[in-house]
Amino acid sequence: MTVPAPVTRPLRSRCSSAAAVGAAVSAVLVVLTGCSSVAPSDSGAAPVPAETIGSDFIAGTFDQEAADLLPADIAEAGVIHAAGGPGYAPHFLLADDGETLTGNDIELLLAVGDVLGVDVEHEDVGFDAMIPSLQSERVDMANGAMSVTDERLAVVDYVTYFSGGTSLIVPTGNPLGIDLDSMCGRRIAVQQGTVYADEYMPVFDDECTEAGEEPIEISVFPTQPDATLALTSGRADASMSDYGPLSYVADRSEGSLEVLQETYDPSTWGFTFPQGSDLTAAIAAAVNVLIDDGTYGEILSKWGVTSGAIETSEILTNDAR
Repeated sequence: MTVPAPVTRPLRSRCSSAAAVGAAVSAVLVVLTGCSSVAPSDSGAAPVPAETIGSDFIAGTFDQEAADLLPADIAEAGVIHAAGGPGYAPHFLLADDGETLTGNDIELLLAVGDVLGVDVEHEDVGFDAMIPSLQSERVDMANGAMSVTDERLAVVDYVTYFSGGTSLIVPTGNPLGIDLDSMCGRRIAVQQGTVYADEYMPVFDDECTEAGEEPIEISVFPTQPDATLALTSGRADASMSDYGPLSYVADRSEGSLEVLQETYDPSTWGFTFPQGSDLTAAIAAAVNVLIDDGTYGEILSKWGVTSGAIETSEILTNDAR
């Protein structure tokens, strides 16, 4: 088994991808609680029926070489403590029992634990508290669909597992004609602590100022479901987030919402760790085992997010130590 060497963060660029989906305001409210079925992706993967969402996780296969890379203390304890909670379907949500944490990213990390022969216990930590929880050693790692940015790489290390793309969700028909180049003077809702709130929206707002146009009215909410609720309740004109979760919401809005057919700055997502963590090598090796044996693809297909699949998991650090 080859353990990926740490590499520096790859450059990202702006691009477009096909993707507009319609879907149920009543069902949106269900999605906001994290309890719903799973949407198909543009890959054509079939969704998982709501009644099957629970503890029916796809298991990984134990791999001794990967397990040998575990830090001694974690191998002895037999458990990895990870920050992660519901609220970003289909990557993180509650099952239909209202208690079981599930979703693509949860299931993937549980399968990583299977490969390594250890349990994975998720602790409910808010997105903007994940990096502090790593720095305080409250958890071993964070599982939060966290995009790789230079600012975050200055304080945490990554193991990559997915590729996301940013877009906007708007009322069906896009009555205001909003797109990524015409947000000036509009009300845009985003989630606190995300790359959308901290990096992207300030860039777009600066462009409006430089063009002599009205500034964007940026509303920041604690969670993405809160930002989406601002849209459905008329307090925002659009919401910016990752294409996959937005499509998940749109597919449940009974035609009330749609996602734009363009994405901005496709980004790599990664599990995050305290800088210099001894756990990254084992996690990266386990993800690559899942990629190679097909389990990774099976999990992404189950949750309808195969368009975000990567070919190889890498360790990313600030200085490629």
